[in-house]
Amino acid sequence: MRLFCLPCAGGGASFYRLWQSKLPDDIEVIPVCLPGREQRLGEPAIDHIDQMVPGLEKAVLPLLDLPFAFFGYSMGGIIAHHLACHLAIQGHRTPAHLFIAALRGPDLPLSRPPVHALPSNELWQHIANYGGTPKEILESAEFCALLEPSLRADFKLVETTSSRNLQKLNCPVTVFGGTTDTSPRPGELAGWHQATNALVKIHTYHGGHFFIQDHQNTLLSIIASEMSGKIFNPKNANEKNHASTADENVLK
Repeated sequence: MRLFCLPCAGGGASFYRLWQSKLPDDIEVIPVCLPGREQRLGEPAIDHIDQMVPGLEKAVLPLLDLPFAFFGYSMGGIIAHHLACHLAIQGHRTPAHLFIAALRGPDLPLSRPPVHALPSNELWQHIANYGGTPKEILESAEFCALLEPSLRADFKLVETTSSRNLQKLNCPVTVFGGTTDTSPRPGELAGWHQATNALVKIHTYHGGHFFIQDHQNTLLSIIASEMSGKIFNPKNANEKNHASTADENVLK
């Protein structure tokens, strides 16, 4: 199977750089690099879901010859959900499983004020409050100026996308969240039961929006179990390398 991994706001494909070495050999990890970051830094960032999904559809279609799953973290979860529904509407193969982390149920509106149009200092303070951003970036005016356009685009996509009226999926959905996260709050994860006709499982862990930093191995064990029926210890996984046959700028 293949596991397509979509990043959070401001994140890139490198967020998933260690996952291939921690998952079983029968799962190929394909991190997705969005425009405006990492090796695609020179491309304009996309700030609307209707512009994001068609490009990703084109990129992933060559790799849908095997069963696959989507993993989306926060903003990445919004994109993964919309992409899965779009593939179904277009008559393409759909994911065998959808994994969502740090994202409220699609039936719920955003519970915090929008931030994508805030002045720079207020925007970066909001990002710092989330945690997960290295101190070296937050304290570097050069880094902040470089990353701010894609961050604003990401937050605009999150804050302007409605997922309420998407068609129901037929695949299982596994949801991960932090017990002290304020956006989404743990109780806002239950809405994912409305997104599919199949089973929904919800797992919460101590921590905030980036709870995954302390619970990555546990999360990966659950993903592996759901995808291949295997229980394993990620710390003992072997290093593996897989070549992608699709667009190398998007799928790394």
